Amino acid sequence: MPGAALKLAKVYPALQAAGVKVIAVTAEPGGADAVRARLTERGVETLDYEIQSDPEHESLKLLGSPPEDTFVFLDHEWDVSGNYKMIQPAVFVLDADGAPIPACTWSWKTMGIEDPLWNTLTTTASGKQVPLVVYRPVMTDMLASIQEKRQVKLGFAFA
Repeated sequence: MPGAALKLAKVYPALQAAGVKVIAVTAEPGGADAVRARLTERGVETLDYEIQSDPEHESLKLLGSPPEDTFVFLDHEWDVSGNYKMIQPAVFVLDADGAPIPACTWSWKTMGIEDPLWNTLTTTASGKQVPLVVYRPVMTDMLASIQEKRQVKLGFAFA
């Protein structure tokens, strides 16, 4: 989460100015304060947007369909805060009334990959084969994707 959190922090002012409420949700247990403390330990400065710890995946129920239809869950053994069911990277957007905007939803499953795992290869827009774990939403495209009601563009997570 640290890399994504930092990239989201860079675009957060523009999202906020456009009236977009940002909530970063993680399945890491321990509560929002514990998650923030772990991020600080990993070099992430103070984040201006809300962070929620949701190990029970309650927020996913907002989508109205079974979470397993959209998201990839993996059992994660972690001695830092305890074992939990990790959700692989995903983005979902709700409108002002709290209804999901399906066109803006992205996860490994929405890419049309059968049985996606972190090391499953996918083809980038330029035709290069890369593991899913390094291919993520481009945060600088987040606002435009919401305004245009489309999936966010994808790019290399470590770029």
